[in-house]
Amino acid sequence: MADSKEVEVKAEDVFWQLTDNFIGHANSLVPAHDVGVVNASMIFASARFNTFVIASQCGTKEAFEAEKAAALDYFVNQYKIALTEHMTEVQTNFDKYIRPNN
Repeated sequence: MADSKEVEVKAEDVFWQLTDNFIGHANSLVPAHDVGVVNASMIFASARFNTFVIASQCGTKEAFEAEKAAALDYFVNQYKIALTEHMTEVQTNFDKYIRPNN
């Protein structure tokens, strides 16, 4: 039987694997599509999926209505945390990420 730390590590590995897959797919679309359109569609898709997750977990329209504001606050805060983290990382390593051949 796996202990909780082993399960946690596997869940984290899956998280990063999925993240890399989403980013890889978005990057693969950029040569054929405007990067702004790819970005906007990722944001829209994430919002749609987040809404589906909350609604399906609530189970009823009334429960969804009751949880909507808290869910919105949660997702906006999580996005802000992630975006701030990534902006700091890119700012620190700008030449490595944006101009790797300079």
